[in-house]
Amino acid sequence: MLRLVNLISGKGTTNLAVLEAESPGGKLYGLAETVAIISSNPLAPKNNIWVVHPDTRRWKKDLLEILDKYRPDFFHQLGWMPLTPLEVLERYNGLNQHLGPGGKWMHGVRRIYTHMRFCELVGEQRPIPIFCQRVAAKYDEGSVIYLRYENLLPNESPEEAAKRLLEIEHQVQIEALRRLATNSFEEQSVPRLTLNSREEEILLEVKTEALNKYPSRR
Repeated sequence: MLRLVNLISGKGTTNLAVLEAESPGGKLYGLAETVAIISSNPLAPKNNIWVVHPDTRRWKKDLLEILDKYRPDFFHQLGWMPLTPLEVLERYNGLNQHLGPGGKWMHGVRRIYTHMRFCELVGEQRPIPIFCQRVAAKYDEGSVIYLRYENLLPNESPEEAAKRLLEIEHQVQIEALRRLATNSFEEQSVPRLTLNSREEEILLEVKTEALNKYPSRR
């Protein structure tokens, strides 16, 4: 049975879905067990959750001390915002929840806005990828364990799409864990939205546009 430590930064909705799937009758029952939860949000409730703050000088050490306590097979980034330190990756295997274009700044609704705006500029509707991947030293570059594509709906706003796709995000992470636990997966490269160098330039411009449209709340 897989031992997991789940890493969250927000409300932890995917984390809760994974915990439910691990319960009797769930898809992961007998296959996976979450042994600890770590939050990077200093306002997170301390009951049953370890809190580490990436702005503190010793946060890398704190993170490793918690993982060393539980010795998981994987830590699972479920809405985890910080770039996980290299020291952690050298000692533990990690999984990451993601959808849409990746890279620095690509979190939250920015990912869906970027995908939508890119498709608008190139004049072609392309499905958005939702996947579970391994954690790499750079944002969103790890190989993919499980992947689903979903079409975005006409006249759907990024916020509406984010809400609609959340349940699918949950399903993808749970299915990835099931496949890992049963050794029934084939790894693949991170899906690419762009087809050529010109589209790469457009994507970079749109990412900057998304960052300005959805600035950080901090």
